[in-house]
Amino acid sequence: MQPIPESHISLVSQPLGCVITTLAPDGLPQSTAMWFLYEDNSIKFSLLEHRKKYRNLRANPACTFFLMNPHNMGDVIEVRGTAQLEADPDKSFVGRVRAQYGASGPPTDGPDDNRWIVTIEPKRINAFGTR
Repeated sequence: MQPIPESHISLVSQPLGCVITTLAPDGLPQSTAMWFLYEDNSIKFSLLEHRKKYRNLRANPACTFFLMNPHNMGDVIEVRGTAQLEADPDKSFVGRVRAQYGASGPPTDGPDDNRWIVTIEPKRINAFGTR
């Protein structure tokens, strides 16, 4: 597994919005602004099971994480890879994501909403700036 470059760890450790892109069944890309967490040397995010992005990843785990520093748009990282899905039955992971962004309390999920932790296994990393 290719690690996040040392030069970009401070960038991915900040509570910034990222873009996650998956492939829809028709082959077209589907991009969504997301919150994420850099944890255990990995890019991770949370998805509800009934969302399109989760269904896309179940059918095809290829995905891209894209992050641009809003204060210096020359600082960019793109991680292309495959998604590993893990159940988050007690929603503890999404709680950590929310805390990083200053959101208090649990998410407003319904009682039957299942959450999944998505960890991107990098295949290619393109990083610019922050040297």
